[in-house]
Amino acid sequence: MPFVEKNPARSSGFFKEVFHSLISPAGQAAGFDIEWANQFGSDLIQSTIINKIFDADLIIADLTDHNPNVMFELGLRVGDNKRPTALIKSKDTGRLFDVDNMMRVYEYDPALWKSTLEIDIPNLEQHIRATWDNRTINVSYVDILRKKIET
Repeated sequence: MPFVEKNPARSSGFFKEVFHSLISPAGQAAGFDIEWANQFGSDLIQSTIINKIFDADLIIADLTDHNPNVMFELGLRVGDNKRPTALIKSKDTGRLFDVDNMMRVYEYDPALWKSTLEIDIPNLEQHIRATWDNRTINVSYVDILRKKIET
């Protein structure tokens, strides 16, 4: 997910709030330890992100506002073709041609009110569980694009 809000419609701290109020509770409820690459310290952030992309059992990618860095990182993860990725975005984010036409994307309410989180947390938990449970039975995005579908 983006670390910084570049869309003027987003208040400062929006993505931090999405992580702490939505992603973390839903991921924990689905049985996962949740980590965010936006950490304190003096490590090389790009190295941290790349290593998490390739090493994590499951990634939750927030495609809100079509952030180019997130899209690049998603491409790395999907291209690896080994581990599942749960895709999410806020309901006010437009469609992504290469993603929305081929992959399931959970859309959450960007208001992040208590009442909307009460709906979005269990729904996102279900989306994360389904992504994990279907990791070995679904044809991957890369296989579809490379036409390696067995008939």
